[in-house]
Amino acid sequence: MVGYTEAFTDASYKGQILVMTNPLIGNYGVNPEDFESDGIKVEGLVVYEVTRPSHYTSRKGLITWFSEEGVPILERVDTRALVKKLRDEGVQMGIIWQGDLETAYQKLKSSPRYEEVDYARQVSPKGPVVERPEVQRGLRVAVVDCGLKRGIVRQLLERGLEVIRVPCWWRADQIAQLEPDGLLLGNGPGNPELIKGLGEEAVDLAKDGIPVMGICLGHQLISLGLGARTFKMKYGHRGQNKPSVDLRTGRCYVTSQNHGYAVDVDSLRDANLVAWFMNPDDNTLEGAYHPDLPVATTQFHPEADPGPQDTSWIFDLFVEAMGEGVWRFQRR
Repeated sequence: MVGYTEAFTDASYKGQILVMTNPLIGNYGVNPEDFESDGIKVEGLVVYEVTRPSHYTSRKGLITWFSEEGVPILERVDTRALVKKLRDEGVQMGIIWQGDLETAYQKLKSSPRYEEVDYARQVSPKGPVVERPEVQRGLRVAVVDCGLKRGIVRQLLERGLEVIRVPCWWRADQIAQLEPDGLLLGNGPGNPELIKGLGEEAVDLAKDGIPVMGICLGHQLISLGLGARTFKMKYGHRGQNKPSVDLRTGRCYVTSQNHGYAVDVDSLRDANLVAWFMNPDDNTLEGAYHPDLPVATTQFHPEADPGPQDTSWIFDLFVEAMGEGVWRFQRR
């Protein structure tokens, strides 16, 4: 019902057709201030009905917006019935096609599988991008941009950090030349196994004493870099109301999530990682930290654009770690 603009511009949806279960989408139109990237990143949209917008911040409607960016919308589909099928069969390859079914099927059959494509490289910036806050606190964070949400950058800027976004193919020595006080691996699309070398580069920097934080895809990459394993989930976690339990305190937080892969909990021992958060619905890992290296990660999105804001305090922990060289729970 709400947050659709953020979802459509979330680069983590690159290569995916998005199905919305709420029957009416587009009620409050499109406002560029809600964008999480420079434009629409979903490959297609399936809805029951696109509504005419009615909101003072709206600049255009969904039909106009998607038409301008050349992204198809399929309307008048019983999306709740479709989602029931997806719930039974799991995430599937799909195609939006105007024409005969046999041609559509053959085109889909010949298309590369989602897990075979390096989508992160497609949405990563071509070079470093520097963003500075209005009031600086003298700390610089390098952010590996695999399809980063703007909400993460906003959280860092609000805390007075200078943010340098770098391409996903940069190596540890290139990042080190920026002299960052911290490193963040953010979210992005695709199969983490295709770019797991990024996690190894981040671990190298952590071994040099640079505090590292991972979010979503970044969580998976860092875990891979330390020796853990990932797997593709049958459904994935998509939405703004996913529970995550902090194993250190027992508190359960409502979190925003968008991921189709997860880190295998049973492989944490191989990576010398400690489980930090768990999902009580399916017992999948939602966060981890290293007992010795300055590394901590979350599978969910603590920046939460759109909400909820339950876990934004994790950014405060990261800023503390950047200033002290260790995460709070690593203090001796």
